[in-house]
Amino acid sequence: MSAYLVSLLAILGGIVFALAIGKLLGRGQRVSTGEFSGQALSLIGGVLLSSFVLLTGFQVAGSWSALSTARARTYDEARALTDVYWAAGGLPDEGRTKVRALLKRYTDRVVREEFPTLATGRTDPASWQALDDVRGALNTIEVSRADEVAAKSAAQSNLATVYQTRADRAAQVQAGMPVVTWLALLVAGCFLIAFPAILGLADHPRNVVGLCFVGAAVAFAVCLTAQLNHPFRQPFAVRPTAFSFAETRFHQMDG
Repeated sequence: MSAYLVSLLAILGGIVFALAIGKLLGRGQRVSTGEFSGQALSLIGGVLLSSFVLLTGFQVAGSWSALSTARARTYDEARALTDVYWAAGGLPDEGRTKVRALLKRYTDRVVREEFPTLATGRTDPASWQALDDVRGALNTIEVSRADEVAAKSAAQSNLATVYQTRADRAAQVQAGMPVVTWLALLVAGCFLIAFPAILGLADHPRNVVGLCFVGAAVAFAVCLTAQLNHPFRQPFAVRPTAFSFAETRFHQMDG
């Protein structure tokens, strides 16, 4: 059974249960006159607010976790690049020069070309090709001495880490919270805003001002969770700081 169908059935079940409880227990003089105490209204409002806060907290926690993971993975990838660059220092002169030049080209392309592309929800194919060029050059280097063999093995091992972390970054580009949670958040937010008006508490200008504040707060919360949902989009986008630092380390190791 589809997960969306299960969610829909659960929602319908909740509505039916609430309707049945309302019909069975919602009888009496107070119900017929439509008069309720402030305590009862506060309880209903508190339930609505708690539902919205619960959904918002779930969205923010999930999105923030994904954002933090995406940022951490960029540093893992950049650190692996510097390890490859360092290990390449033990290769024969010609191979060392070629591999390091290709690593610089790949890192430069990630910083200046790929990160702007990540904001559109996709990776840069040319950056993949640039990384493949590094692997191809490294694999074709002939080594004979024991230290050169060890250097090549270390470079290949760290390059495999670069591929793994890059693949993780590519997967996170299109990752996000499930659509059903966004629908639940929007419905809860709309009903939270509409609740005072449904009770007739928006018939005075001062009450309308308060209701507008509630609407602004709910809209801001929804907007914030939406912005956090995409780790490579502004305003909370992961930046290529780690790769810029790797470029600095390359120049240091050259010296």
